[in-house]
Amino acid sequence: MTTSFGPTLIVLLFLCCGCALAQTDTGTGDTGTPVQPGPKPAFTYPDALPSLDFLNAAVENSSITLGIGAGVSYLSNTYGLNSNQDRVVTQVTPSIRIQQFRPRLAWHISYAGGWQHFTQVNGVSNGNLNNNLFSQNASAGFLWQLARRWQLTARNQFVYSANPFDSYISSTGTPTMNNPNPVTYYPVSQFTLNNGMMSLTNQLSKVDTLAFTGTINIRRTSTYNLLTGVPFYDLVSYGGLASYSHRFSPRLSLGADYDYNSLDFGKGQQRSGIQRVSMTVDYLIRPNMTISGWIGPSYTSTKTTISIPIYLVQYSSFWSTSGGVNFGWQGLRNSFRAKYSRQVLDGGGYIATSQVNAFSATYRRMFTSKLNASVGAGYFHNVSTTLLGRSYNYGDINTSLTYNIRKSFTATAQYSYLRQNRPSNGLVGSTGYSDNLVGVTINYTWSHPLGR
Repeated sequence: MTTSFGPTLIVLLFLCCGCALAQTDTGTGDTGTPVQPGPKPAFTYPDALPSLDFLNAAVENSSITLGIGAGVSYLSNTYGLNSNQDRVVTQVTPSIRIQQFRPRLAWHISYAGGWQHFTQVNGVSNGNLNNNLFSQNASAGFLWQLARRWQLTARNQFVYSANPFDSYISSTGTPTMNNPNPVTYYPVSQFTLNNGMMSLTNQLSKVDTLAFTGTINIRRTSTYNLLTGVPFYDLVSYGGLASYSHRFSPRLSLGADYDYNSLDFGKGQQRSGIQRVSMTVDYLIRPNMTISGWIGPSYTSTKTTISIPIYLVQYSSFWSTSGGVNFGWQGLRNSFRAKYSRQVLDGGGYIATSQVNAFSATYRRMFTSKLNASVGAGYFHNVSTTLLGRSYNYGDINTSLTYNIRKSFTATAQYSYLRQNRPSNGLVGSTGYSDNLVGVTINYTWSHPLGR
């Protein structure tokens, strides 16, 4: 009994030691050649600071981003009556953005409030002009997976700039994860914009989609106009869209939609209701090339109130054809986008309800990992639906060059040229107007993951 217990104890100790060594062994190849340890995490955040206690626990990719941008823009304006308006706008804009991603909910909020300093170089100036101005740019949105087949998304953006001139220019930058829609507004007019959208989507089946979308748009623009005396029309509009789409193949989708928009100019000076039924098509030409289009009849009814020299109310209605086409191509370093549309819309503030033909195209090129450039052009031809002979044309060409000095430090240079023919108001004839804009901006951002 004693003799057999000793060998048994030795065997048990040997087996236990072998199991313990197997748990910590990194493993070797069959040939006996040593190999590296197992896989390591691809990225480890180096910041060991405590969590931000005022925020809930966040999942990976959620972040808070702080930024500050500074820039100077020179605008050389030329009116049709040979009166130049040269000015310089200097602006400093701090910003903050918070975004959070959860399994069924993603949301973001952002705010940028900037200081603008205006300097009139030459030309006719407004005595009430304030040189120290403040801009506001706030946005918020969310994407919520209500159920397995239902998804709700909403977003709203508010923009205010206080430079009292006759238009503004926007430049679209390169999208990033923290800023998917980088739009820079150059304040050459006093304006307030608010755009809101909410959409509910139901995935009926693997190939059928039903969506309901509501929109609201508010625009208020300074009525100050240097020479022509033509006022700008404030706008309040809202609309609804119901759309259905069926995917016949991985490349082809067809659908139909019903769209309604209500336009109110100048608090009742002119009100229009626009209804449209359209057939839609989306086609994937190649994995990196797409084309889509829509066409259908449109019905517009308008009520116009004229109080000078006599009070008069006019009613009008008409049928028209609306349509459009979008084309997109994406390469390894290059991308191209172009679109054309014809529909009844807002006339850009100079004229109210209008038949608008619009064309725009943008080309982007990434030269290196730090340097990229873009070139774009646009043209708009607006014709009033109520007043004969009243039209408004606008065209622009813009270029930009962006260089990443460091990971979070970028510099952008921009040049834009625009040309527009203003409509007459019965007293002053149509005048031409051109503007050259040269701008340089520098931006710095600092991003920190939430929950750390």
